[in-house]
Amino acid sequence: MDEEDRRIETHPDLMNPDWQKHAERDAWLGAKKELKKKRRKQQKAAASGYSAPGTSRWPGIAALVALIVLVVAAVTVNAVQERGVNETPWFPLDESQITRIVTDA
Repeated sequence: MDEEDRRIETHPDLMNPDWQKHAERDAWLGAKKELKKKRRKQQKAAASGYSAPGTSRWPGIAALVALIVLVVAAVTVNAVQERGVNETPWFPLDESQITRIVTDA
């Protein structure tokens, strides 16, 4: 086989019109078969409830539940807590505030 026969443009099989039709038909049928397989796979995935591989609703649901738990915990702590941080002054101004601090403790 010389250099001229190795070039794809001048290969003897590709120059034959019957062989070209056969190759085009095989390529078209192969593409059609692959498309059918892909559609069948997508339909099967859609029937099982998943739109794409690797997608899941659980992380979103877990984040929502965690947020609800944190809000409920904050409300509970606020309701159970006796005295807030800003309710007791650092430097009482009169005698009534000083006695309130001493009697609450």
